[in-house]
Amino acid sequence: MEDTMKVILTGFFDYTSLKTFEERQKKALEFGMDAIAIKDYQNQPLIELSDGEIKKLITEIKLMKMRISLIDTGSSSYDLYDERKHANHLDEFRYMIKLADRLKVTMLTLRLPEFNDVMEEFEEIKKRIEPYVDAAMRSSKKIVLMMDHYKANTYAYILKKLKSKVLSIAFDPVAIMKNNESTTTAYRVLRSHISVFFAHDANHQGEPELIGYGKTDILKIMKKLLRDRYDGLIITDHHYHSSLFTGDVEKKGFFKKIFSSEKKKKDTQLSLLSRRIFPDEETKNVTEDDILRNQIKLIQFIFK
Repeated sequence: MEDTMKVILTGFFDYTSLKTFEERQKKALEFGMDAIAIKDYQNQPLIELSDGEIKKLITEIKLMKMRISLIDTGSSSYDLYDERKHANHLDEFRYMIKLADRLKVTMLTLRLPEFNDVMEEFEEIKKRIEPYVDAAMRSSKKIVLMMDHYKANTYAYILKKLKSKVLSIAFDPVAIMKNNESTTTAYRVLRSHISVFFAHDANHQGEPELIGYGKTDILKIMKKLLRDRYDGLIITDHHYHSSLFTGDVEKKGFFKKIFSSEKKKKDTQLSLLSRRIFPDEETKNVTEDDILRNQIKLIQFIFK
């Protein structure tokens, strides 16, 4: 019998067109997913939810028979030497661990503090990260480092030196490309630490493209994931701006010329997407659902 991959397709589905968390869950279910990632609830950051709102969220998840794959804690980077900010961020993370317990979630995101030289400052970096690791271990949680402006070698160095099974990385090919780094090289140094993969593409300007049409070499990376028997999360969200799929509002006066130029650019982009997704249907207008369906089917085909 042919062996199949155990990747988990998921996403935040936090598109402007989906007004409520219930609508996000329904959309995820529509595309065959039973797990959804979460960073807010009813437009409120998770850390600001009242006890009643948390109970309502838990009820919604149970009713939909969904589970939460990942919590984006909303953590931000802070100065490595700022004791007060470190204490505040650590307290917030501990609170998010308690929330994760209630939501029955294992994986939570974290961003590295701000530093200049990873080798020279490693002992201080270690001193900052270890309390997060200890807090996660006590509650059987996993920490997923989000990629910001640091090079792949920096993340690899920290992960290798800390030697913690609690720590892993969310591999984001677009973030890596925007950081003027080779995604294939980044994958080589990080592959044993990846637990979350962002399946999206972009051009050199950082503008969204369908998977394979951008400049991130994402298809090469996905083939390597397949070769290496990757079994983590794949975030399927597209990153096209919601305004691309909404109706145009008539502009007057000074703004009319600017609006006309933007509309032309938008029409060109939609036309290109239509040709790529529906090459045999020249007159078909592409929708946000069409893009989601196309991208998810491609990912499923690769990891079938």
